[in-house]
Amino acid sequence: MEFTKPIKLGTLELKNRVVMAPVKTGYSTIDGQVTNELVQYYVNRAKGGVGLIVLESAYVDPSGKEIPRQLGIYDDSMVEGLRRLIAPLQEAGSKVAVYINHAGRVANTMATKLPLIAPSSVACPSIGVEPQAIPHDEIKKWQRAYIDAAIRAYKAGADALEIQFGHGYLIHQFLSPHTNKREDEYGGSFENRIRFGIEILEGIQKEIGRNFPIIVRISANEFLPDGWTLEDAIKLAKILEKKGVQAIDVSLGSMCEFAPVTMQTLGTNKGQSWEYASKIKKELDIPVIAVGRINSPELAEEILSSDKADLVALGRPLVADPLFIEKAVSGRTKEIRRCLACHQGCFDELRGGRRFGCNINPSVGKEDEIEIPKSPTPGKKVVIIGAGPAGLEAAYTAALRGHKVTLYDENEEMGGQLISASIPPHKEELKGIVEYYKEVLPKVGVEIKLGHRVTPKELAKWEADEIVFATGGQPIVPTIPGLKEHGYLTAVEVLKEGKEAGDTVAIIGGGLIGMETADYLSQKGKKVMVIELLEEVARDMGVFEKNLLMKRLKERDVEIYVKTKLKEVNNALVTETEEGEKKLPLPDIIVLAVGVKPEASLYEEAKKILPEDKLHVIGDAKQVRKIVHAISEGRALGLSL
Repeated sequence: MEFTKPIKLGTLELKNRVVMAPVKTGYSTIDGQVTNELVQYYVNRAKGGVGLIVLESAYVDPSGKEIPRQLGIYDDSMVEGLRRLIAPLQEAGSKVAVYINHAGRVANTMATKLPLIAPSSVACPSIGVEPQAIPHDEIKKWQRAYIDAAIRAYKAGADALEIQFGHGYLIHQFLSPHTNKREDEYGGSFENRIRFGIEILEGIQKEIGRNFPIIVRISANEFLPDGWTLEDAIKLAKILEKKGVQAIDVSLGSMCEFAPVTMQTLGTNKGQSWEYASKIKKELDIPVIAVGRINSPELAEEILSSDKADLVALGRPLVADPLFIEKAVSGRTKEIRRCLACHQGCFDELRGGRRFGCNINPSVGKEDEIEIPKSPTPGKKVVIIGAGPAGLEAAYTAALRGHKVTLYDENEEMGGQLISASIPPHKEELKGIVEYYKEVLPKVGVEIKLGHRVTPKELAKWEADEIVFATGGQPIVPTIPGLKEHGYLTAVEVLKEGKEAGDTVAIIGGGLIGMETADYLSQKGKKVMVIELLEEVARDMGVFEKNLLMKRLKERDVEIYVKTKLKEVNNALVTETEEGEKKLPLPDIIVLAVGVKPEASLYEEAKKILPEDKLHVIGDAKQVRKIVHAISEGRALGLSL
């Protein structure tokens, strides 16, 4: 395998070509200090065999952080904590790079309680606050913040340093003509715009020496008419190489104008960043790192063997499965929990002020993440009804705990709502988690019985020690005059069962399922309208994914009506709005996506004939929520048995 081959970054030798890309976790203290939780999280990744771990973004000044509990490196008091973080990762076999940054105009003022700074007073659209232009006499102060941070990383025992020159953060804001409107020697020409970052690099080398490996992350293209271009990136990369930088980490976009591209959200062009890395690699002699949705060993091999890059960086794929490399090397690639690029369990949870985690890995950030402990009382007969995400994870966990597990589902294939969820455009990778369970469940001894509808009589005969009801949910069908007579389909029937929806479609309900159904049908050339009772559609989607989806729907002329209620169906769709009654054209078919209700009827029957202490309800059968909650609940239930 190409990614298992060693490589040198200057004097630093890595055992393989896999880099753990920086991903903010929120596991630090409010002051940016290292915690035991943070240490264990990274130790679990080092155990998986990563050649180089680039720690999450460490802010060089309190004014430059993005999330409340972000790793800091702005004070000498942080050196000891960083040393406590770095040493065990090195002991586990990984080299460690500290990654330093100041967010500039992208900083979170709610977290910092400080003014935004930037080269010029150009606001970030996603922040909406105009930053203060850095006065000329304060330039050295901000450069010094980076230099002092680098010294702290060196003192903490880091093997290397990575400096953020991209993603629309402070140094990039100096680089880009879109954000740099200065008229002094730090603005205007290309040479002036790169001066701020180059002087930081030179200052670090002066203090630490040129033998300490430095990696620079750049954005290869900003995708703005007046922004940073590939030609600019190549020129900068050549200068950085001459200045003694040991590797270039190539990414894309800006967290302000093109965050979905930067984050490689579902709906973006997978592989685009690797192609840019390839173009830059052709111009350099130092190693180039490619990043962006490299969620399988096959992709890593393709990138390296085709000479697009010298190393591959995996961020969220190593969140989803810390043993990614170990499984790949040992020939167990199908056992990898492959990142879905959904950002729901990680970025969206963190952005919403909740705990950083993962949709498909419920153990993220926990000490027992690598190994599920055996039960003190193994050998229980466990029956799980429902092979959706909750049931699948419960079966896997219970079997690893040492129990005898039988999994039933009335459908001919496992996956539950994951099947219909994987049908809309750009959601294909959701199938990966189903394929994972298909691979691992037989290996841990789970007996799988599909196409079997369990009856209450069977439950009474089984004499199971534990029965788990993961029976999912059922689409809600509202009572609307004329609806039944006109005819309707549910979103699940359209997506999962492929039922034909006609040329004109009205989707009732503008939540995640409704909007993804609109995306699916409009891509097929259908004329689609969406009717939503609340004032906002897609409110339960992640911000980046939602922005891309809304852009696609606008391009396809999908009509969206908010604060609108469907009252009646006759020779038109009679709706109620704030302005009064409004009639909309009658479509060929009405698709219902107004929500899902728990399907727990079998559990209710079971309670009449079996002791309740051996009955358990999880997932949507208990309460309709997201995949992350279903899988987490399945894991928790499995651990409790």
